[in-house]
Amino acid sequence: MEKENPRIKRLKRNITRELNGNANATNEIIETASKLNEKIGTADQGTRKGLLYGQVQSGKTNNMLATLSLAAESGHKLFIILTSDNLWLYQQTIDRVTAILPWFQTFGKDDWGNFTEEEQESELNNNGVILVSTKNSSNLPKLNQLVKGKLHSDTRPIIFDDEADQASLNTMTNNEQEELSKVNKCIVELRESFKNHVYIQVTATPQALLLQGADSDFAPDFTIKFDPGEGYVGGEEFFEEDVKTMREFRDEEIDSIMSEDGERGYGFAIPTGLRQALCSFLVGASVKLINEEGASYSFLCHVSHKKDDHKRLKTLIDSFIRTLSHSLNNDHPDPEKLNIARSYLNEAYLDLRSTHDSLPEFDEVLEEIQINIPSTQSQLLISGSNHKVPSYVAPFNILIGGNKLSRGVTIKGLLVSYYGRTSQAPKVDTLLQHARMYGYRANDMDVVRFYTSKSILDVFKNIYESEKQLRQVIATSDPSEMKALLLSRSKHSLIRPTRTNVIYLDSILFYKAGKSYFPQYPLSENLIVLDKILSQYKEDNQLKTIPIKEMKEIINLTAHEKTEGETWDKEAVKACLNYIDNNYSRGYIFVSENKDIKFGARAMLSPSDQNKYETDGPTLIMYRYNSDNTDKGWQIDDEPRWVPNLRFPDGKEYFMFSTTDALE
Repeated sequence: MEKENPRIKRLKRNITRELNGNANATNEIIETASKLNEKIGTADQGTRKGLLYGQVQSGKTNNMLATLSLAAESGHKLFIILTSDNLWLYQQTIDRVTAILPWFQTFGKDDWGNFTEEEQESELNNNGVILVSTKNSSNLPKLNQLVKGKLHSDTRPIIFDDEADQASLNTMTNNEQEELSKVNKCIVELRESFKNHVYIQVTATPQALLLQGADSDFAPDFTIKFDPGEGYVGGEEFFEEDVKTMREFRDEEIDSIMSEDGERGYGFAIPTGLRQALCSFLVGASVKLINEEGASYSFLCHVSHKKDDHKRLKTLIDSFIRTLSHSLNNDHPDPEKLNIARSYLNEAYLDLRSTHDSLPEFDEVLEEIQINIPSTQSQLLISGSNHKVPSYVAPFNILIGGNKLSRGVTIKGLLVSYYGRTSQAPKVDTLLQHARMYGYRANDMDVVRFYTSKSILDVFKNIYESEKQLRQVIATSDPSEMKALLLSRSKHSLIRPTRTNVIYLDSILFYKAGKSYFPQYPLSENLIVLDKILSQYKEDNQLKTIPIKEMKEIINLTAHEKTEGETWDKEAVKACLNYIDNNYSRGYIFVSENKDIKFGARAMLSPSDQNKYETDGPTLIMYRYNSDNTDKGWQIDDEPRWVPNLRFPDGKEYFMFSTTDALE
């Protein structure tokens, strides 16, 4: 029996230890890493760029490190990891690399001065070297200086860009001058320092990456998707129908917190939703403590991107917790305040009965709260605050902050989230990264709650549906077919896939639900083939059902002349139908011949055909144009041609598609 590679054996052991002994999950990670390494190839091959895609807080780092370790066994010796410009996350990455891959020599940004030529010669010929840097316009030039000064350009490194949709892309895409933003320019220079390299983008929110132009060096050529392991909790536990974890508060509640009047709030006089969320946390955490399931739990508050709003929120929360603590622990309690405290906590206790079938007695829970609440830590995690990273020393930890508590951050023991950050133009990737309640929390779901306003919940539900569709399409499609994103219009706003400054707006097409699209300048191609295929749908002058796969094949056989400003793009339409195929069992088709319409017309369908469609699936109308009428603008020697008109099904969805950027 062949002996297992000792480094791979230890890789599996270290990951399994981090996953609390789940060997099956480790095997799945190794399987994903093997698939990605097949795409990476050997160290003597050319440049490749791809996407490692997983859900929010589903274990991307373990998959990345497993890939790195397997790649070293196939001859790669230089690895570069780029992290978010967040020192907390950077240090978290360094610690994870050191713990899981101790046989590599790892150099963080403070160690680059120790990376001598002798060191690089030695390590690059042995186990390998890992360089780790934040995506910061000060650190990256130093990394580039190190690379150019001490590494050979014919080395083929593997560059892992963690959270690649953040900071790495050019934020000056739409400027008239062909400029690059600082971080993007540094990453371009890093990649150009080597004759060949592998660039792996790692993210749970690839919307901005998939909407890069087809010729962009930041558009992935391949995608490896991995599924979360056992015990993972995602959007289905929060945003599907009839879930028991969601709690709504009035839209006006956040306004009251952010108003100057909010600074005068004290004691029990805080907004209802916030009070219910805090009490739910205290009760739920106490249940866990009583059952000896853990020693420390967290509450997350995120209501704004502004520091002052979170400072005001901390004042309210501290005042409420202090008043609640005094009411429960005073040797000579105020009977009225004690009754109020008990009633608020009992309300939360009764609510938890809907998800927890064996709660301890209320008096036992109350006693646990009474003992632990004096040590409650309320931590303001914003730039400039005393807390750089969360502390989990106390049994009850309340974390208040904005962007520092979003992308890439794992919050230990998170039981209750209170989310109130609104936006006039919500973005899929940003809001998904705010979903810190996702993760390996299955054992806590009996007391987990997510509090938000009705309007924000509507946005979250639509974003969840868009992300679910994206996962389905990525699982079944080639990256070249994934340039379309299915998005939604909420009741209050248009939901965007990402920020507009990182996608080339002139290359973006929109397709809306319930609207029809057709090419203005059709060409004559595949006439005989289309005549044969479409003949089966001509009878009775009626709509007929058609598999969506066949609908795509028919559209693919048509042709048109691309013109500036035209909304019809054959590749875009087929990409959109990939999404639709996951949701609709069939489409509809209507075929009509001997049409005599003006060349370049702005409207295609005749009045009698405009109502020929169904709302519960895509409808394709195929016209066979006559083109022998010079009065209508057609050339005299032109051939007849088949022209498609596609109507999207009704709904609140729309599609966004990145074209090949420019006309030839």
